[in-house]
Amino acid sequence: MSQPKVVPLSTASSETSSKTSKRTPLPPILHTIRQHSRKQLIKLVEGLFNNVDDALFEMADRSRSDTDQHLYFESMRELRLQREHIAKAFAQQYSQGFDTAFAPPAEAEAEATDFDELGMVENDQLEMSVAVAGITSKITSQYSLLIMQLTRRMDHLADEDVDIGERTNPMGPECLGQAFVAALECADLDIKVRIILVKLFERFVMERLSSFYTEANQMLADAGVLPDLKNVLRRERQAASADSRPGESRAAQTDGGLHPTPSYAAAGQGDGIEQGFQVIQELLAASRSAAPAGSRPMVASGTPLSTSDVLSALGHAQQQQQSESIDINAIPEVMDLRQVVISHAPAGASGDAHLAQADDDVVNFVGMLFDYILNDRNLAIPMKALIGRLQLPIVRLAIIDRTFFGKSGHPARQLLNELSSAGIGWSTAKELKRDALYNKVESIVLRVMNGFADDPGMFDELLADLRGFIKNDSKKRDQVEQRVKDNETGRARTINAKQAVQKLINQKASGMRLPAEVGRFVSDTWSKVLVYTCVKHGDRSSEWQEQARTLDDLLWCLQPLDNLDDLDRRDEKLPHLLEALRDGMTAIQLPGAEVEKRVSEIESHLTNTCSNDRAYLEEDEPAPVDDAFEEMDEIILTLPGEQLDAPADVEVEPTYIEQVGKLREGSWVELTQPSGEVVRCKLTTIIEPGGRYIFVNRRGMKVAERSRRGLAVELKRNTLNILEESQVFDRALQAVIGNLRQMHRAPDNA
Repeated sequence: MSQPKVVPLSTASSETSSKTSKRTPLPPILHTIRQHSRKQLIKLVEGLFNNVDDALFEMADRSRSDTDQHLYFESMRELRLQREHIAKAFAQQYSQGFDTAFAPPAEAEAEATDFDELGMVENDQLEMSVAVAGITSKITSQYSLLIMQLTRRMDHLADEDVDIGERTNPMGPECLGQAFVAALECADLDIKVRIILVKLFERFVMERLSSFYTEANQMLADAGVLPDLKNVLRRERQAASADSRPGESRAAQTDGGLHPTPSYAAAGQGDGIEQGFQVIQELLAASRSAAPAGSRPMVASGTPLSTSDVLSALGHAQQQQQSESIDINAIPEVMDLRQVVISHAPAGASGDAHLAQADDDVVNFVGMLFDYILNDRNLAIPMKALIGRLQLPIVRLAIIDRTFFGKSGHPARQLLNELSSAGIGWSTAKELKRDALYNKVESIVLRVMNGFADDPGMFDELLADLRGFIKNDSKKRDQVEQRVKDNETGRARTINAKQAVQKLINQKASGMRLPAEVGRFVSDTWSKVLVYTCVKHGDRSSEWQEQARTLDDLLWCLQPLDNLDDLDRRDEKLPHLLEALRDGMTAIQLPGAEVEKRVSEIESHLTNTCSNDRAYLEEDEPAPVDDAFEEMDEIILTLPGEQLDAPADVEVEPTYIEQVGKLREGSWVELTQPSGEVVRCKLTTIIEPGGRYIFVNRRGMKVAERSRRGLAVELKRNTLNILEESQVFDRALQAVIGNLRQMHRAPDNA
């Protein structure tokens, strides 16, 4: 009988101690940043869990099966029990990420787990990997400058043998996503719920990291870590531009140019990538097995086409497509890529030509991805027309370079994502002829169609070109959009001011008998003085209170008085009142002659009123009644423009109000205008109070204004669609893998 293996505790402890002693201690500034940022993240995660119940309850409410409803309700219960454990585990994973990132290479390799490799072990983990990759791509793009600056500063603090990149930056989107996924392991949750939680993590944590990155950069800069980083980066860009040479980024070629090793495929990661494609192949094989017997593909006989022949066939088809014009008014058809290969097979191929299983799986899977992309309602038709032309180049790339499937940072994937994000605001083809961005996107698509053969490095160059153009284009658009925001904010303040003035004057003057000239002065002139004061200083300012008191004094002085003391007090007020009226009219830049005319009219009425009242009280004679005095009506100040709203008789369910409440500045929607025209527009600002939603087109110009309730009604009527802004390739990859997984599980559930 073999003896049990016993490891003395002292030995284990000494090994651990020895390992710890080798670890390079974190610089003190990073300790401070880790503690500060950890508190920020914990607060954001708490906000996430405060919204989990609502999200799962909504999913349960929309579920069509009792099984799914039970799943969501049980998950709600599990998360209530485990939320503290998950939050604590996430915080621990985040903190440990700093130690791992700054550890010596040998130790880091032993401790770190590559998420790309981990995600390829099981189908569920693969789906989680795809979800995190999508978030990483989107957030990296959203905060690209801040993340790049933070990464450079952290790398500057690391030892010479430690490299801190965006993937290993413990505060970067990828590490944060990995930490959250790892933290979820302490809860017993179905993959559906885990995916929902990852989406909520994106919304309530990742999309709110602006101050998280800004403060970390500022703390490092204040501590003297690359404080002049902006100038350093500018000089580097200038030097790189001066030294760049054509073909510099092209990948090394092997095997006759058919299987290049791309510059972006890091050494040592090939096994993980191949394993990733192997899992996709397993999913495809499972879907074939799950298909009804009559619909399964026939097993081909004979020698399959070589990879070289497949690439050659695709190349011929790609050349043939170059002569076909792009119709940006129509959605292109999804190609039968397998049939394209067979129909363009070299002349020497046999009559029953077919693809080897690995090549067939690539072709089949890419076809599924484009089927999803070209049916995605979030993409505008012109963008679908352009992306549709990339089917042949992308399938050629995927056959040449299998890292395309496993690496979220692959330039071709990033290019597809950038293209779709750039064109999310396109509405109709007719408006694109003058759009510089459309011309750039079209030129890039044509360059891929006409130029891609076997060099994945081409996508590096095109991606950099597109991102640079988008950055410059965004600056111009942001300036126009900012003017819209400023105008709408000013307009809102004017509306609010007019409403406040309208309410004030009606409370004080409506129903009073006033000379016609004075009534017109109050409603037409002094109301403008009050609006100006309210807009400039606010309705809580001393200036506003002073102008309101002037109105009170004017109205009081014009009323008949029956007390001699009041008469004396009025006589004392008159000079100051007239001067205040003159100052108010001067403030709104009324012409001097008109100011004096208004003051003269009011002074005349005030003098007559004072004389009549004093004669009545001192001589005991009745004051003559001026029948010309009129009772002042309620004033209505004209508000600028018309605020569109929904009919009051339309009932709006709370779910639609809640959906509108989730709209954030920057959200894209598809909106049907009253004219029937469908436009794509971005929510640029929400004006409060009042809940006025202002939308702009891709050029930053205002195209629509709605109230909160009006948007809810449009959601109900399906005249408003909220567009999904996550990047199209990642969304397609996640959807296709999810569908294959469901097909794989279908026989088990039958």
